[in-house]
Amino acid sequence: MARRSDHSREELHELILSATRQLVEREGFKALTARRVAEAIGYSPGTLYNLFANQDDLVVQVNAQTLSMLDQALAGVRLSGKPEADLLAQAMAYLAFLDQHPRLWELLFEYRLGENSPLPDWFNARIQELLLKVEAALAPLFKPSENRNRAEAALVLWASLHGIGSLASSGKLDIVTTCQPDRLVRTLIVNFVAGLNRSS
Repeated sequence: MARRSDHSREELHELILSATRQLVEREGFKALTARRVAEAIGYSPGTLYNLFANQDDLVVQVNAQTLSMLDQALAGVRLSGKPEADLLAQAMAYLAFLDQHPRLWELLFEYRLGENSPLPDWFNARIQELLLKVEAALAPLFKPSENRNRAEAALVLWASLHGIGSLASSGKLDIVTTCQPDRLVRTLIVNFVAGLNRSS
């Protein structure tokens, strides 16, 4: 078993995050315990609590990495100024990410933090940064003064996309439809953009 002196504090921090991600991706978040992570890295469970306040803190930091991974995936979509095409490209990148990392996505949205573990402000800011990408794609449909309306539209569209993606990722979409998720997403975006065009 490795000794504590085998890794610096920074190295150990990243080692724990990596082991947690691997455990969740392999077995799902319900298998996540401090003991399982500690066993994976060859340290005692107490070592984790020298670096993380509790398991909730560990999960929040892993989830932040998941959001960063999604941000990188969406950053590959270059906006053309054509909202429908840009939103479709973002949506397909989003669905592809969910398909590649379904269990990390479950950890992000299904793991329940304790009452004494509210999400930190920096985490909420990370989510807002992702929504700003959707806002940027929607921008040509709004006047510069319509910031609030644009932000609300981005949130509604993302929530709708998330619903389709989550149902597909959990294997429950076929309960309500035989349509493939990409077809549903395309229908959603085409009609959403058309509605905004009519109301402008």
